[in-house]
Amino acid sequence: MRVTKLPIDPGPPAWNAILEPPPPVRRLDQTVTADWLVIGAGFAGLSAARRLQQLCGTDRIAVVDAHRAAEGPAGRNSGFMIDLPHDLASDDYGGALDHDKAQTALNRLAIEFAKSAATEYQMAIDAVRHVGKTNAAASEKGLKHNSDYGQHLENLGEEHEFLDAPAMRSLTGTDYYLGGLYTPGTAMLQPALYIRGLAAGLERQNVKIYEQSPVIALSQEGDGWHAKTPNGGIKAGKVILAVNGHIESFGFFERRLMH
Repeated sequence: MRVTKLPIDPGPPAWNAILEPPPPVRRLDQTVTADWLVIGAGFAGLSAARRLQQLCGTDRIAVVDAHRAAEGPAGRNSGFMIDLPHDLASDDYGGALDHDKAQTALNRLAIEFAKSAATEYQMAIDAVRHVGKTNAAASEKGLKHNSDYGQHLENLGEEHEFLDAPAMRSLTGTDYYLGGLYTPGTAMLQPALYIRGLAAGLERQNVKIYEQSPVIALSQEGDGWHAKTPNGGIKAGKVILAVNGHIESFGFFERRLMH
């Protein structure tokens, strides 16, 4: 398959721009071999590479990205990981309490994965902080949403705390909010700091990360794959596509995604 479009750079991602300059870029300028190739160095791609390193530590793992780590969508991320359902208007998030419990468990697994990576790779404290979340209500409608959501959390057996107007004033410094609902499980991230720390930690574990090396063609060769970049390529036994909505450019889900 030939990649039909390359990622568009809309400008510097603010999370990354406020950090110190990154180390020198490593581009792919030759043909190399690997057991695993991960295409995309964002949250999904670097997480996949770390999990592969944990499970298959002797395998050769390579990651390629069209940009630099944290200069793509990962560096523009909102900056939080929510553990609980957050559709306040619904009785349940996915149709049933069992589904919600399963989704919450997966979310918490991801948060613990990020926290353990931050600890293992000795990231700065702002990379991942487990601080919780407050849904603030500025109207009677908002208070009703919080009340309904609190009932759902009660049904799930989840810890939560209602905050009155004085408590919200103390928290925010303004009289604007009538109340709030606090849950303790959300983690805040400085996403660019986390992504860059994850990439640096993986490289210390001999995961090869090649930046500014977009895959322009991907073909199957025997039992493996050959990914071609403008100045090189990677031959790998298995490929993980971790390119989010850009997967359409690889020929998958065409006319089925809305970004």
